[in-house]
Amino acid sequence: MSSQKPKGKTPSLISGQNGRPKRVTVGKASKCHRCNSALSKGQTCIAIPQTGESFAKEKRVCDECFKLIIEQTLRDLNEIQQL
Repeated sequence: MSSQKPKGKTPSLISGQNGRPKRVTVGKASKCHRCNSALSKGQTCIAIPQTGESFAKEKRVCDECFKLIIEQTLRDLNEIQQL
């Protein structure tokens, strides 16, 4: 077993190459990517980076949908922890 400290930042399975979800202010009226509820100008929502795209793109979701996404992520992490 090596006693050397690992180099660099410890990677996370959640934050991929494109970055982490972040709270943003809606610039123009749009819809939640999951439930199609209205996101009005000035409201905040969560921008989730889309993976596998050749250019930066984000999916915007409302707080309620983001809460469900987080709950599913926690369930998935609990399953992974059992490995």
